[in-house]
Amino acid sequence: MRILAGYAGRLTLELHPDEAALIDSLVGQVLELLQSHSSTELDPDPLLASLEVGGSSTPPEDPALARLFPDAYEDAVEASEYRRFTEQGLLNRKLQDATVVSAALSAEAPDRASREPLREDPDGTIDGQRIMADEDALPVKVTITEASLEAWVRTLTAVRLALAARLGLDSDEDHERLEDDPEARSTVLVYDWLAAIIESVLQFESAVVEDSDPEAL
Repeated sequence: MRILAGYAGRLTLELHPDEAALIDSLVGQVLELLQSHSSTELDPDPLLASLEVGGSSTPPEDPALARLFPDAYEDAVEASEYRRFTEQGLLNRKLQDATVVSAALSAEAPDRASREPLREDPDGTIDGQRIMADEDALPVKVTITEASLEAWVRTLTAVRLALAARLGLDSDEDHERLEDDPEARSTVLVYDWLAAIIESVLQFESAVVEDSDPEAL
C-alpha cells in the first residue's frame, strides 16, 4: 500500500490487487450488514437520506451493528428516544459512505470479480497471508478526492468497528490476547492494517493542506 500525491487535493491510494479485493470484500460485508438493519429503501438524494427520521427503540442484537450504532446517552429512556428518531438517518449516511468506497474500488478494479476470492475460515477470520501473495501483480490505483476523503475514513473505521465486535476486541489486553490466538491473528493483522491506511491518508491529507495554506508559507 502506498499513497501518492495527486492534483487539486487528490490522493491516489495504490494497492496490491489482493489488498483492493480485501477492502472491497470487507466493505461489501458492511454494506450487507447495514442493509439488513435498514427499515427503508435508501433515498437517492443524499441530504434527504441523511435526514430521514426513524429507527428502532433498542440497540441492535448483532454485536457489529451494536458497535456501529451505540447508545447516545447513558440514560436508557433518552437513548431509546434519540435512537428512534435518528438511527435511520445515521444508517443511511453509513450506507452512502460505504457505497462511495465500493464504487471507487469497482471503477479502478473492474476485473476483481474474476479473481480468486480471499479465503474466509469457518470461524470468520481472514486469510491475511494472501494479501501480498503475488508481488508482480499490477497495482490498483484508487483516487480519493477531497469530497470522498471523509467517506473513506468513516467506512474503513466502520469496518474496523465491525471486525472488533466480531473478535471481541475491546481493549489493548484483548488485542494482545488475540494476536497470540492462531485463529484470530490474521484478522487482527487486517484490523491493524486498516488503521494504518486511515492514519496514512489523514496524515498525507493534512500535509497537503498545510503546503497549500498561504499562511503556512
